[in-house]
Amino acid sequence: MRNSAVTRRAFVSTGFAAVTGTFLAAEEQVIAPLGIPLHQEPLAFDFDALEPHLDAATLKLHYNRHHGDILEKLTETLQPLNLKVGNLSVLMPNIPRLVLPINPRKTVVRMGGPPLTLSAESQRDLRQYGGAHINHTAFWRFLAPAGSGPAGPEGKVAAAIVSEFGGFNEFKTAFTEAAMKHFGSGWAFLVYRPDGRLVITTMKNEDNPLMTDFVKPEEQGRFILCLDLWEHSYYLKYRNDRRKYIEAWWNVVNWNFVSRAHTIVTLKGRV
Repeated sequence: MRNSAVTRRAFVSTGFAAVTGTFLAAEEQVIAPLGIPLHQEPLAFDFDALEPHLDAATLKLHYNRHHGDILEKLTETLQPLNLKVGNLSVLMPNIPRLVLPINPRKTVVRMGGPPLTLSAESQRDLRQYGGAHINHTAFWRFLAPAGSGPAGPEGKVAAAIVSEFGGFNEFKTAFTEAAMKHFGSGWAFLVYRPDGRLVITTMKNEDNPLMTDFVKPEEQGRFILCLDLWEHSYYLKYRNDRRKYIEAWWNVVNWNFVSRAHTIVTLKGRV
């Protein structure tokens, strides 16, 4: 079954955002490299293209229902703040204050009014739904059909993984075990830190390494690989066997995109 270019939920969400003024006009939607737009990107593959490793039924439910619902709630959260958002990632370090960066790309624009002081409820919702949209958008980008690209990291990111972890197999083992030890729902990340090191970390719920006010300093940075650990990512096929899900996921990692992400964060420092 082919994934449609625009799902019903994606159309409703982006349409709602445009009407309320929280979404940039088409000619202004210049997203920074690896940035996260305020819409649901079409998948780069068919729902059944990751079989037998990740099943079509789970992917369809995950993408259309879970991610689609998150985006609708995020749009509802941003609407009363009177923001135009072109790259959601730049909001993550600023949730408690919402101090908007001066950015020539105009990835976030405040449309008049007094300085923002977010309520505790708005902070919670932006952290939850904004984090969830960023994490899910990245998760889809880091997937590709088995055999459609390299079976492991190549080039500079491969050298960085060897330097940090001793080898690709050692990295896979460390990443898998970190994901297995994570209790409950959340995400596993490979993070490029500001000091240039690569670190593996997991975070609860919908947090990610961009949230500098909520995560430990040693876990902050730009992630160049992520894995969804919520049960809705694998329960239909693997039930509660997270290890089998992770083992299957390694077969469909988009290593071309990992390389691209690593190149961008090392050269330009962009999300």
